[in-house]
Amino acid sequence: MTASPAAPFAREFNRFFGFTSRYLAFWLLYFFLCRIAFVAYHGTKAASLSAATSAGIFAHGAYIDLSAACYLTILPFLVWMVSSYLPFRGARSLVSWYSRCCIVVVAVISVGDLQVYKEWGTKVNAQAIAYLRYPKEAFASVSSSPLLLLVLLALSLALAGHFLYARIGRGLPFEPAPAGGVVRIPLFLVFGGLIFLGIRGSVGQAPMNPSFAYFSPNQFANHAAINPEWNLLYDVKYYLRDHGNAYVYLDPADARSRTERLMRTSLPNDTESILTTNRPNIVVFILESWTADVVASLGAEKGITPNFEDLVSQGMLFTNFFANGYRSSYGIPAVLGGFPSTPDGSVLNHPLKMERLPTLGGVLKKAGYASSFHYGGDDRFDDMIAFIVHSGFDKVVDREAFDKKDMNSKWGAQDHVLFQRVIDDLNKQRQPFFSAMFTLSSHEPFEVPMTPVYPGKDEVALFKNAVHYSDRSLKGFFERARKQSWYPNTLFVFVADHGHTLPLHRNSYQPERFRIPLLLYGEVLKKQYRGVKNPGFGSQSDIAATLLAQLGLSHDEFLWSNNLLNRRRNDYAFYNSTEGFALATPEQITVFSHQSKKVIQRSRSGRTPVQDAESLKDTQAYMQYLYDKYSRL
Repeated sequence: MTASPAAPFAREFNRFFGFTSRYLAFWLLYFFLCRIAFVAYHGTKAASLSAATSAGIFAHGAYIDLSAACYLTILPFLVWMVSSYLPFRGARSLVSWYSRCCIVVVAVISVGDLQVYKEWGTKVNAQAIAYLRYPKEAFASVSSSPLLLLVLLALSLALAGHFLYARIGRGLPFEPAPAGGVVRIPLFLVFGGLIFLGIRGSVGQAPMNPSFAYFSPNQFANHAAINPEWNLLYDVKYYLRDHGNAYVYLDPADARSRTERLMRTSLPNDTESILTTNRPNIVVFILESWTADVVASLGAEKGITPNFEDLVSQGMLFTNFFANGYRSSYGIPAVLGGFPSTPDGSVLNHPLKMERLPTLGGVLKKAGYASSFHYGGDDRFDDMIAFIVHSGFDKVVDREAFDKKDMNSKWGAQDHVLFQRVIDDLNKQRQPFFSAMFTLSSHEPFEVPMTPVYPGKDEVALFKNAVHYSDRSLKGFFERARKQSWYPNTLFVFVADHGHTLPLHRNSYQPERFRIPLLLYGEVLKKQYRGVKNPGFGSQSDIAATLLAQLGLSHDEFLWSNNLLNRRRNDYAFYNSTEGFALATPEQITVFSHQSKKVIQRSRSGRTPVQDAESLKDTQAYMQYLYDKYSRL
């Protein structure tokens, strides 16, 4: 009987599936075992967890375990594939030796992670590895550790790994199939693609990052879910990127002196009180991509955000306000944590640094505020959820909380759906409350459920329509909010996460690209401050100090946050772009490129060369001092 044409394909598929699934299964089981060791070693912390949270450690940890397993599968998969075409006797031995070496490395890292976490409260990271450069100090720091126990644990994990591999690895199908050379090519592409997908973690916007493991308000549970080997690789990437201070222009003492003079760190409190109460509810709208170029009160075309203009007429609008960076991952920690952006990546992408920052939510929680954070999208994107959890929000709502019928955008739930959910939740929340929400409808690809107001399919028309829809959703929010009992005692804060090149095609570094609205609005605003335009210079990182000062709460720990309503402060704003960084003051805006070591834009012509030189030094000093502090977090 003639064999079916499908037989070679089926045979090859079984070989591919058998090899890949068995090898991945081994690593997933081994990582599961290592996580059990972590939880057991920290039994005191684990004992306080509920059964559901304990189960969540392993369920959420499996995401990152799979990514780590796929990384480790790349080399064996390539060796196995080559041996299918060019059979050689050493293929099985090569994969076996590689796997057994990796087992030892994983065992050592996992055991090191046990003690690092016990001593530092963090997962094993690049800083811990870098500490080995100082063997004397490193030995001193571990001399009090239970070295014998740790060695025995490492040996036990390594032996357990070898036993598992002996049971699973010997079943790997290395014997070459009698036919199917051409058939292997598409299978290689498919299975290789699946391995890559496993590494990336999703087909959505958010690639694998530590936030995939964050699921609980208990930080130990989140940390236990993080795969230590994957985390070390992730952290090394960012450590190599931001290790040391590459932004040294001045003598360190001069840089510090200039920056502290600018920030006026010893500034007496002379805050202008603009609220009728020192314990209002606070609702923060973080508006996706709402550049000043869509707000008529800031000089933009009229009609894009008419409902926002109605709020401006009864609020306090800051007209020289800037985003600290150009991405949401820079804006979120600036708005909610008072920390400005740095050139080499967001602090969100560095969990160790991020967890050392104060947060607005954390301070308000200590002051008795209930809190919530709402986002219609995937809150794991850009490590956002890790920061939200760190901020101590009592309730976190993301796309998983919305009905599938409301997932009518590539990013998640549209703004009108988000706003409805926020009001529903605030009606159940005790007062005073602090609520932050992050919109998404005005993000690319600008898909909104609205008949276009601006004709055309070009990106400018799409962007303006998206912002207009978001503005229309704001109107719906306030029509409903004004009927709620909590409304009269609520301060509403509106700020963008960052600016945008659209609709005027701004370049990536010019000040107008970073200029955004900041609006304070609500019945708690004293009448004499309604309809006021404040010309003071400021940026997102200043919001924390400004709000806390109005509440009579200390903001001393927010080093980089400047109280915008302190009459004695200096006016300034700082931002980072892809091509440089800038310091904006009423006297001058200086944009400096670190790559070219040149000033690439300077406003206010007619100033003297000496004044220009001093402005440049102040700009460089701020960047140098900021990055020095950042690198030491």
